[in-house]
Formats: sequence, C-alpha cells, structure tokens
Amino acid sequence: MERIHLKEVSKTYKDKQVLKNLTFDIQGSFGLLGPNGAGKTTLMRILTTLIPADTGEITINDQVSWDNQNAVRSYIGYLPQHFSLYKNMTVNECLLHLAILKGIKKPEAEAEIASLLQEMNLQEHKKKKIKQLSGGMLRRVGIAQALLGNPPLLIVDEPTVGLDIEERVRFRNLLRKIGRNRTILISTHIVEDVEITCDYIGILKQGELIFTGRKEELKSLVKGKIREEYLTPDEADAIQNRVISLKQENDKYLVRYFVDEQSEEQTDVSPTIEDAYLFLTRKGE
Repeated sequence: MERIHLKEVSKTYKDKQVLKNLTFDIQGSFGLLGPNGAGKTTLMRILTTLIPADTGEITINDQVSWDNQNAVRSYIGYLPQHFSLYKNMTVNECLLHLAILKGIKKPEAEAEIASLLQEMNLQEHKKKKIKQLSGGMLRRVGIAQALLGNPPLLIVDEPTVGLDIEERVRFRNLLRKIGRNRTILISTHIVEDVEITCDYIGILKQGELIFTGRKEELKSLVKGKIREEYLTPDEADAIQNRVISLKQENDKYLVRYFVDEQSEEQTDVSPTIEDAYLFLTRKGE
C-alpha cells in the first residue's frame, strides 16, 4: 500500500496559521479527526492538490512529490463532502463521462463501471437519473467515481454526514471493505466513523497534530481514567467539565466521566476512541 509522508507542512490564511508544522505518515485505513476549526478541511485541500502548502514537503512512498500535481492526481481518488453530479444524467452516463474525462478509453471504462456498480450495489440503479437517488446512493456513486482508474489512494471527506442510520452503517462497511487493498484517508468529526472503518488515527487541534497512531494506542491513553456510575442531577452538574456522556434513567443519570486528574485511583472501565478523543481535545480548555 501507498504511504504518504508529510514533513513540517504549514499553511497560513490572513495572518492566521491554520496548519502548524505537521509531520506524520498516512498509511492503511487512516482517520483524521478534529473539532471544527482544527484545520482538517485545509489539510484535505492540500492533499487533493486544490491548494498548495506554504512550507513543508509531501511525498508518496518517498518518491512522488506534491510539487508534481499531475503525477499526484493520478494516484488519488477523491470524494468531497458536498458531492453532486449532472442531475438529469443516469448513473451509468455520469460514470462513463467522468471516466473518459480521466483519460480511460470507452471499452475499458464500460467494463470498469460495470464492475464498480456491482461492488457498490448499484447495478439495479444504473439507469436512474442522479436526481432520483437517495443520499446514500449518491454517496455510493461518489465512491464509484473516485475509484475510476483504480487509484491507490482514496480520500473521503465527511463520508456519512446527512445519511440516515441504515445508510451510514452500509457506507461504513463499504469503506472498510475498500480500505483492505488501498490506502484510504477519511476526514470527519464523527468519531464512530473512524472507530469502525480505520486502523490508524490522527487528531488535529487548532492546526497542530496532537496524536497519530493505531486505535489501540489512542485508547490506552485513557485506560484507568474513566468511571461510569449512576448520579443525581446535582452530582452530575458538579462534574460537568469531566462528563463524557450521560443517559437519564428514572430520577438519576448513568454518567460516564473522567476521574479527577489529581486522583491516583484506577478504574476498570473499557475506554473507547471517543473517550480518548475528548480527553485529548479538551486538554488546556
């Protein structure tokens, strides 16, 4: 699989440094997490060659440089968050048009599209017009167009935003399957998307990379630091800055929260990616 290496990548807009000397590797199925304003969108725009970085280097397998945009684009399939196509064309017509724009000859394109429609479970919808598709179907068409030409790197921005629960589950499973034989980068603020589909995680906060590594490494950061118990509303309010989640049951809340940082007591609650993400992004606030 391809390995994307970033070295001291920075970007500034109007005197505000949006990305600050990012150095890390993207490999396997990689999830990029971060709150709004963390710099995720800017980094995605740089990686998809839509804008240049101000400083730093990006390479694929230490060979192809982001300075060579045409070479990089041949490696990338991209599904943006706001994805749209020609509304009065059919699914098959749209994919064929995009394949030809990518330089794929028509006979090869037709064979590849037939295979992708099967893989995306869109075969029976290929004659539907784009305007007739549900949100989930449209996202699957988006993945199909991103995979035209079989690029080794797939970049997906906010993959499940706007999808209902059933489509969200289906789309996550699809991304997991696609990520088995290529490098896939998923940028999202939905922690569950990353927990289900990715093996590696990077977390951005205010333009800085505050974590990168495997999911297990991330969860280990909060092992022994989480408690879950029933509390009264007043007890829950008293620790609200440490609360992860709460669920009302009768006159009490089932509260999941971080133990006091001054406490040496260890707990046996199994941590999640969300626990660790909140722990890291709340630090210093």
